Amino acid sequence: MKFLTIPFAILIWTTALLTPLRGSTHVTLPTGSFDAMVVLHIDGLDDAKLAKLTHAIGADREVGLEYSCVFSGVVVLRFMNASVGERADMITLAKRQLSAAGIEQGVEVLHVHVQERGPGKC
Repeated sequence: MKFLTIPFAILIWTTALLTPLRGSTHVTLPTGSFDAMVVLHIDGLDDAKLAKLTHAIGADREVGLEYSCVFSGVVVLRFMNASVGERADMITLAKRQLSAAGIEQGVEVLHVHVQERGPGKC
């Protein structure tokens, strides 16, 4: 019986000792907001696809169609007040907008520019 009691007591003692440390090692990530421009090339972009994309983007207040050219297939999406600031996250957000418009094939990401919002920043 003593054999089972000693490891149990050590486990309780160790847990009690380490419990205050768990709370102090919590890492908080920055919660800033970001603006981004995502430049895309869409193969076979025509007026119908652009209209669907405009309609899908119009439903979201924090996304805008900054530039579009049907002839070249280039589209620039602007994301405002995004909670993520990584390039890959912005690409994911852009592809979600394209998917909502039914554009899932022939999309190439040409450039992504992400900038944190704050005082003194445009």
